[in-house]
Amino acid sequence: MKKSAMIIINPTAGKEEAGKYEDKIKDTLKRDYEKILVKYTKGEGDAREFAKRASKDGFDLLVSLGGDGTVNEIVNGLAILDNPPLLGIIPMGTINNLAKSLEIPIETEEAIELLLSGVEREIDIGRVEDTYFVSSISIGRAAEAINEVKIEDKSKLGSMAYIVSIAKELMEDDIFPVEIQMDDKTWQGELALIIVGVADSLGGFKSILGDVEIGDGNFHILAIKILDIPKLMTMTTSLILGEIEDSDNVSYFTSKDIKIRALDKKVHGSLIDGEKGPNLPFELKVFPRHLTVITGLEDWSSSPVIKVCIFKYRNMKIISTYDKI
Repeated sequence: MKKSAMIIINPTAGKEEAGKYEDKIKDTLKRDYEKILVKYTKGEGDAREFAKRASKDGFDLLVSLGGDGTVNEIVNGLAILDNPPLLGIIPMGTINNLAKSLEIPIETEEAIELLLSGVEREIDIGRVEDTYFVSSISIGRAAEAINEVKIEDKSKLGSMAYIVSIAKELMEDDIFPVEIQMDDKTWQGELALIIVGVADSLGGFKSILGDVEIGDGNFHILAIKILDIPKLMTMTTSLILGEIEDSDNVSYFTSKDIKIRALDKKVHGSLIDGEKGPNLPFELKVFPRHLTVITGLEDWSSSPVIKVCIFKYRNMKIISTYDKI
């Protein structure tokens, strides 16, 4: 059976060097794929439309060469389809959240070779309103700070650029009251930041939950009680070590469904995989094992998973009914 592959290249990725790898990718894929089509993005939405076309035209493999934004667009093109093609990822962004979660090499040449030698795994994706995501959605002033990080700072500092940006915003007392519904429980409190993630990589830090396997059927909820500069620096170390849920500043919960709404009248926006998302309130839905991706991982649990990180400012608790704290 003849196999076909489409390569989607974001020419601005990798400090505008992504296009230099076109021939290497084609030469590698020619070992297994007879038909190879290369598409270059020129603007927002191109990768999503190319992904839809790849599925419509019956391509067997779709390769993403770019950063998290390119992957997100491709996922939004594939997520609405019943039988999307196999997805290969060659990470050339600043953070590369999904690639790190799936143990795809950051070194470009190694990631290209993995397209033929890697392990195919079914992964979960999340949805909020009509937008799908494979990394994270965040709410709060710190999320806005992340969105405001300049490209040159990301190039110089990588993941730490986000930590620096958040630290600058901690001078402001910008918290908000929120209600989170989780299965048969309701939680209320004042928060500084909420982060919901599908992958176990956050801001480029691998395995924020050290003992959670991808696909265990639950939302994983981390409640960080204080978000000041000393706590932020401690949390940064925990992120690097994958021990964030072990901190005495963190409470941990699980849930299969989640709804989030603000309890004040202010507008609270969100950030989805690094791009502007919807305002509260909204519901989050997980699609288990919806996409098949080439990874460097060994076997894992096959159930769906979404992680929810709640960066909390003051006292909190879980309550089973609608109550005030």
